[in-house]
Amino acid sequence: MRTYTLAAIPAASHGSLISCSSPDRYRQTRIEATDLAEIRAAVAAYGARLHDDHPEASFLVSVTPERGSDHPEGFCDARWKGSLGTEQWIRTIPEETPFKAYLAEVEAMLDREVRS
Repeated sequence: MRTYTLAAIPAASHGSLISCSSPDRYRQTRIEATDLAEIRAAVAAYGARLHDDHPEASFLVSVTPERGSDHPEGFCDARWKGSLGTEQWIRTIPEETPFKAYLAEVEAMLDREVRS
């Protein structure tokens, strides 16, 4: 079984750009999965739980494979093309909203959840 780390990263969309905070600041959750379907299901469950707890938060879920582990076929393409469902909780913010200020607000919202 392959091991992956999931983390909620404050993020926002501004037109075609997505800006996010550094993933190193947040608690990481480890999952085990054998294929892309299991990874997608874990991402969906983790993101849905955070969204239920913080519906106003805008975030993405990062998926990082354990160093040196094999990936299921198609993992790299799925991760880079966004087909793992990691970006479905990203909100589009108005053009006049500064990214840094907005992400600081989201970080404060998620801080209670992701730090421990």
